[in-house]
Amino acid sequence: MFQITQNVIEKTESYILGFSVADKSRLWSFILRVFYFPVHYLILGVREVFKPASIIWFVSTLVFYLLSAFIIKNFETTKDISAGLIAISTYFPMILVIFAVPSTYAYYGINKKQVEKVVGFLESNNLNSIEKVKLLEENIERIHTRILSRISFYKWLVGSIWTIVIIVINIQIRIVSLSEQNIDKVLSEGTTPFLIMFLITLLALLLIIGYKRASEFLIKSIEFACTDLKYKLESKKVEVNI
Repeated sequence: MFQITQNVIEKTESYILGFSVADKSRLWSFILRVFYFPVHYLILGVREVFKPASIIWFVSTLVFYLLSAFIIKNFETTKDISAGLIAISTYFPMILVIFAVPSTYAYYGINKKQVEKVVGFLESNNLNSIEKVKLLEENIERIHTRILSRISFYKWLVGSIWTIVIIVINIQIRIVSLSEQNIDKVLSEGTTPFLIMFLITLLALLLIIGYKRASEFLIKSIEFACTDLKYKLESKKVEVNI
C-alpha cells in the first residue's frame, strides 16, 4: 500500500503539471521532480489562487466601471453621485469575489475529467475493493498532514523574520534618538530597504499560499477520485446482488 500510495501521488503530480505519466527512467524522473516540477507546482498554485476569483473580479469591475462611465457621461450627476458610482464600481466586485457561492470555489478547481484520470491511476494499481481504497485514503491523510506541517513552518519562518526585523528597527530608532543623529534622515534612508523587505515578504507569502493551493489541488484530486472509485465499486456490488 505504501508503494501504491507513492505511485498514485507521483502519477497525479505528473498529470496535474501537464507531464506524461508514462513510466520513465528513475534518473530522468528524479531530475524532473527536483528541477522541473517545483517551479511549475508553484505556478499551478499561484494560478489557482487567482482563479476563478480574478476572472470574476476583472469582468465585474470592468462592467461596473463602463456602466458608471455611461451614467456619468449621459446623465447630469453631481460630484457626490459620481464619486458614489465609482466607489460602488470599486468595492462591489470585491464583495462578489469575497462572498462568492461555494459552488464556484469549493471543488478546488478540480473537474470531472481530472477525477476520472486519477481514478484510472487507482484502478491501474489494483485497488479493486472499497477496503483497499480506504487504506489508500489513510495514507493520503498522513501525507496531507505532513504537507500542512511544512506549510506551517514556512509561515512561522516568515513571521519570525519579520519579528526580528521589527526588533532591530526599534533598537536602531532608540539608538538614534539617544544620539545626535538626525532621526528624519535615518528614517528616510531606511525606507527603501524596508519597502524591499516588505515586497519580498509579500512575494514569499504568495508563494506559500500558492504551494498550499497546489498541494490541496493534488490531495483533493486523489480524495475525490477515491470517493468516485468507492462509488463505482459499491454500484458494481449492488448490481451483482440484484
